[in-house]
Amino acid sequence: MVQYYKICHRELWFFYNQINMNYNNDDIDIGKLIHKNSYSRENKEIKLDNMVFDYVKSNNGLTIFEVKKSSSLTIGAKYQLYYYLYSMRKLNPNITGELVYPKERKKEKIILTDKIIKEMDKILEDIPKIVQLDKPPKAYKKKYCRKCSFFELCMV
Repeated sequence: MVQYYKICHRELWFFYNQINMNYNNDDIDIGKLIHKNSYSRENKEIKLDNMVFDYVKSNNGLTIFEVKKSSSLTIGAKYQLYYYLYSMRKLNPNITGELVYPKERKKEKIILTDKIIKEMDKILEDIPKIVQLDKPPKAYKKKYCRKCSFFELCMV
């Protein structure tokens, strides 16, 4: 839900209230295929509470990896990883994250800072307020709306 919060409060509301659009789109299928075929030697999809890590490694601490199709829209992915780090920080203070983009052969290290911790506190306080609204928040057109599965519901 943190990822939806950072991208679109309206989509967060839809997700929480189980209003789902057609998720059979090529981008999702490609993302699943990349996830399945990349980093095949790693233990994948480690589940802990309400979190699913793409994979983890432990060398002088713990690194949580999140595999993504593209680095074009990273804000939601970053905050998903920040949430994992935020949630795990008491169990392992030497925890870091890494966003990986196999198609682009690119990696981005993610570190939880005091500033991000404060922001996560606020996000986790705001989410229940948004999802419990009687109706979804107002739609605001953003540059990535056209690729959203809710585009027709929100913008047409």
